[in-house]
This record gives sequence, structure tokens and C-alpha cells, in this order.
Amino acid sequence: MELAIKSEAEAVDKKVAVEEKVKNGAKNKVLQAALLIPHFEDGNYIVGIDIQPGTYRTRKPSLNCYYIRLSGFGGTLNEIIASDITDAPEVVTIADTDKGFSSKRCGAWTQDLSAITSDQTTFGDGTFIVGTDIQAGTYKNSGSVNCYYLRLRGFSGSLDDIISSEITDYSAVVTIDSSDIGFKSKRCGTWTKVK
Repeated sequence: MELAIKSEAEAVDKKVAVEEKVKNGAKNKVLQAALLIPHFEDGNYIVGIDIQPGTYRTRKPSLNCYYIRLSGFGGTLNEIIASDITDAPEVVTIADTDKGFSSKRCGAWTQDLSAITSDQTTFGDGTFIVGTDIQAGTYKNSGSVNCYYLRLRGFSGSLDDIISSEITDYSAVVTIDSSDIGFKSKRCGTWTKVK
């Protein structure tokens, strides 16, 4: 009887060990896959050497995140291609013609452009990818003072990528077209799809 209990206990231990290896193997594969996705942390980078051109995003809010795309390293205003300060998740496209990119207090930038929203019809502040994070449609916000929002045709941060924008102290209604690439919202409260 004692031998049967001991054998059964050993079998359970082996099963748990195998399950743990499978579980750890799955975690390692997820970790390895995540490491293969280009990403970088805050800092100053030379495009093409330290980081590659492409579209990157922060996946979490970061208080006073500041980023800047640069055409040179002389420190002049003329070398600023685009920049922004935000507290919300951000998306930026770094062009192959950019010389540098700098970020402070933003956390990790990644080319993992999968959805950061759990609901594509209700969202708060941030820069969102239409069709991934949010659905096209007509939205109304909960209203907030100094609400600023933009419909985007790209994520370069340049004026050329702005389809339309608005600053309001009242509740706003906006239609995001399926042809829009992105939507950006600052200090607007919650957006809810109405149509």
C-alpha cells in the first residue's frame, strides 16, 4: 500500500513538472516573440543605427511623455520635424529621412501595433489606430475644458497628417471615417460611439 501511494505521488510530481515545463516554454516563446518585435526605451537615438525607421507606439500612459523627431543634432529649432508632450498612449512614425529621435518619460516604444483598447467603441485620451484600437463612426465625448482632438491621415506628427482638428470646452461630436489612419484626443474625457 505504501509503495502504491509513493508511486502515485511520484507520478503526480512528474505530471506537475511536465506541466510546469510546458507552461514555462510557452512563456519563453511569448517572451522571445516580444523580444523580436523592434522596441526601445527613452533616450536619444540615431535613426538607421540605434533604431530603425517605422511606426512605433507606447502601450501605456506616461505622465509628461515628450518625444521629438529630428533632422539633425545641432540643437536648433529648425531641426525639429515634429514633437509632442502627452500623458496618454502615443503613436509616431519615424521616417527613413529622420536623423534622430528622442524621448523622455515615455517608457517603451514598440512596433507592436496591436490594439491597446479593450472596447473599440469607448475610449479616453491617447492616439489610436482606426480599425485596430477604435472603430470608424460618429462619437460624442463626455465633455471637458480645453478638449483637443484630431483626425489623422498618418502618425508623422506633421501638419500634413491632420485631416481636421478642434479645441472645445463643451461636449463634441466627431465622425471618424474608415479612411482615417488615426485619431488623437487630449483632455476630452470619454468618447462613446453613437452611430
